[in-house]
Amino acid sequence: MSRTKEAVEEAPKEKVALVDALKRYHVKLTFISPILGSAPSNKDVYENYVASKHPETNPEQVAAESALIPEELPQTGKTIFRVDPETNGLIFLPHQIRGFLKESASAITGKGLTAYKSKIDKWVFVSPDKIFIQRDGQIITKADTTCERPLRAVTAQGPRVSLLSSEQIEAGATVEFDLMVLPLGQKEITKELLESWFDYAQFQGISQWRNGSFGRATYELTEATAG
Repeated sequence: MSRTKEAVEEAPKEKVALVDALKRYHVKLTFISPILGSAPSNKDVYENYVASKHPETNPEQVAAESALIPEELPQTGKTIFRVDPETNGLIFLPHQIRGFLKESASAITGKGLTAYKSKIDKWVFVSPDKIFIQRDGQIITKADTTCERPLRAVTAQGPRVSLLSSEQIEAGATVEFDLMVLPLGQKEITKELLESWFDYAQFQGISQWRNGSFGRATYELTEATAG
């Protein structure tokens, strides 16, 4: 008895756009200690710094980031907050948040997440491109004060002490941003893991002179919907 083979057609799987497959989290940081600016106030120094730290960055990107340094600052040897030219608001950039995540992963997760730096670079993204620093819901456009402290170093000529100066925003400021985790990273970089990383912000902060307890923060992290 012969059998007739019937072709079984499988229904085509619906393609899911990458943007719809992202796991999204909204984060709000409230700073419990003062924050210091971390960008060199001299544009030439800043451009050289960006180019050396990120050699893959093209000249247009370097120029775009350099545009966040105000022209009218004559002082060298001072670190400042980046400024959005359109609003004059003081901002963080996404790479500063990702840098904090890497530092936190090193301290908190350790070998529990192998190749964590590479995985954060490949799987975790921060939005928007300009993260405004606010107080009481208003964008901050000017630092509150200046923090000066000595820097001691041992050189070939013997011990040297220089004075470092940084713009400072007092405690109570906030920033809000979104984290997006790509599908391949969602099994390892979970909400619980992100929460443990942001717990670290209470002890080791963000931006300049973190070892001096500057830039420490508490956080609120909520799972967000697309759109």
